[in-house]
Amino acid sequence: MPSIASLRLIDFRSYAALDAAFEPSVVALYGPNGAGKTNLLEAVSLLAPGRGLRQAGVGSLARVEDGMSQPAWGINAQLHSLEGDIDDPTRISIGQVPEHPRKRQLKIDGRPATGPELARRLSLLWLTPAQDRLFSGAASDRRKFIDRYALAFAPDHGTNASRFEKARTERNRLLSENVSDRLWYEAIEADLSNYGARVAQARMTTVTNLQIEVSARKTAFPQSLIGLDGNLENRFADGADLTTVAEDYRAQLASTRSIDLRAGRTLIGPHRTELHVTHAEKAMPAALCSTGEQKALLIGLILAQARAVHDKEPILLLDEVAAHLDAVRRAALAEELLDLGLQIFMTGTDQSLFSDFGARAQFFHVADGALANLDGMEE
Repeated sequence: MPSIASLRLIDFRSYAALDAAFEPSVVALYGPNGAGKTNLLEAVSLLAPGRGLRQAGVGSLARVEDGMSQPAWGINAQLHSLEGDIDDPTRISIGQVPEHPRKRQLKIDGRPATGPELARRLSLLWLTPAQDRLFSGAASDRRKFIDRYALAFAPDHGTNASRFEKARTERNRLLSENVSDRLWYEAIEADLSNYGARVAQARMTTVTNLQIEVSARKTAFPQSLIGLDGNLENRFADGADLTTVAEDYRAQLASTRSIDLRAGRTLIGPHRTELHVTHAEKAMPAALCSTGEQKALLIGLILAQARAVHDKEPILLLDEVAAHLDAVRRAALAEELLDLGLQIFMTGTDQSLFSDFGARAQFFHVADGALANLDGMEE
């Protein structure tokens, strides 16, 4: 997949207007807190299906001036071609619809496009400080974490997950209203079981490939053991195929309908799945590890994911990743990232955090909604 050659922002977050050109390698963004570094990463993250790394609503992304939001925001990206040049670029445009401020529109090369089409054009992975609480926080955050990774293996995963949630919402409405019409349930449960099985299958594929990469290589970052605990995922782990899992889930939904009626909601399915991560060397659940160890485990996971989908040339967005690493791990991280040969956007408050890259990265100083392109640091 191509990388980002240039980016234009219009009235997005802290940027009134921005035009920047990037190399298909490591891009280091440094500057004080509040300068707009994460805002730029968020803009890039919106070039993938979904709501970006902050999960923000469309209406909250427009620049605010004198207490008033601007009419609409826009992001335009031109991609390097597969050969690394821009002779035959792809253009991605995404932005708020002025007359419908809660809606956004996506275009690829000037034509309306869908999320799955975008996922096939551009693959992104990110790690942010908000994910530092991933292992000790809500299970739903861990599901979102693995679902984001799953997009790289199954571009339709986002669509399948959305359709599953839509069917679950419809079924929950029937349950909460104490509707007993069997035909209504059967129609909804056909979709629920179909999309639920596809969601679970994509998660299992992702975790399996991730574990292979984690186990295959020892680095300065701890190895982890990764597993999923869910009724559908467990069936795939036992060797069942997609059709069997979907049919079994549909039968389960029918047989537990009376229980769900009493609860007023759907109690079984991939919306209840738990992602388990264990520090392999210590045989300790990640949630019980120190803050530093949890951060190192997360970095190890994103590096493993980048290797697992290296053929798709994902773009990595790493927000303040180096800030809490010691000098040894910062140096190791720099070499690992350079070895990947991918486009990687990194942020930090001080240029010295990227000293291990020397002249092997493109540097920008970020301040007051503007970027200053600087020469790389000397070796």
